[in-house]
Amino acid sequence: MIKSARVGAVIVAYHPHARQLVELIDQLRDQVEKIIVVNNGPSESIDLISGSSITLIQADSNLGVGAAINRGVERLLVERLDQALLMDQDSVIGPQLVATLGAHLVRQRQAGNRVAAIGPRVRDHDDQVTAPFVRFGLPFNRHLQRAAGCVQCDFVITSGCLIDLAHWPTIGPMREAWFIDNIDLEWCFRARRLGYTVLGCFEATLDHRIGERHRLLGLVPYRRHDPDRLYTMMRNRVFLYRSGAPFAFIVQDALRAIGKLGLFSLIPPRRTHLRRMLAGLRDGLRTRPVP
Repeated sequence: MIKSARVGAVIVAYHPHARQLVELIDQLRDQVEKIIVVNNGPSESIDLISGSSITLIQADSNLGVGAAINRGVERLLVERLDQALLMDQDSVIGPQLVATLGAHLVRQRQAGNRVAAIGPRVRDHDDQVTAPFVRFGLPFNRHLQRAAGCVQCDFVITSGCLIDLAHWPTIGPMREAWFIDNIDLEWCFRARRLGYTVLGCFEATLDHRIGERHRLLGLVPYRRHDPDRLYTMMRNRVFLYRSGAPFAFIVQDALRAIGKLGLFSLIPPRRTHLRRMLAGLRDGLRTRPVP
């Protein structure tokens, strides 16, 4: 681990699989100085956690992803750590992830570059397909692939993202009231509007469980979500459009929203899905995008 930077990890947990969470903590113990676990579920779901380097923040109720990340980062700031690694409970990392990301982040800072965050390549745990880093554009995005090094991109996902905490006060925290969905996109877009860079690192890889795949009529692939999650997805995408998202992203994502409306209107419970998605769009338009 880079000696010039003190790194802590924030794991957001919600009804985690105990073995997966323990394995993630074991993967992190030798890579970071401090591990903060923010548990949005019942305390008994993570009663196997122990160790002097681990702090458990037990929420009284489900705070949501944004608030949980903010609570963890606040604790790292109190302990004067330099970098924060954000982790989902079901991601899997390699032994050099933090060292690799941290080395690039330190070099960028020493070169005078203002990097808000750097993230690894994300590999789907199920099909082992690695997603490219993206720069939004019309009519098509730029999918960035290299063998090594880093590249400027428009966003990195929360899990595996290493944040330079020196810039956290200026960029600001995650949007707590959004609860879940598009929180990472909004934070990256905000950082870029403020003149910071977001980097993707080709030398680090994270395995991420994106969600169970299904097929409509055996042909059209989709990932199942309950009606309330579909509501939040639709509401937050409109919040994101109204909060300064790149124009190219808005155009492309609006088309995805139309496709999702059509798809989930065909998947039982059809009427409930459609009603909740339309309610999300309505509330996204009527409600001010709250911080």
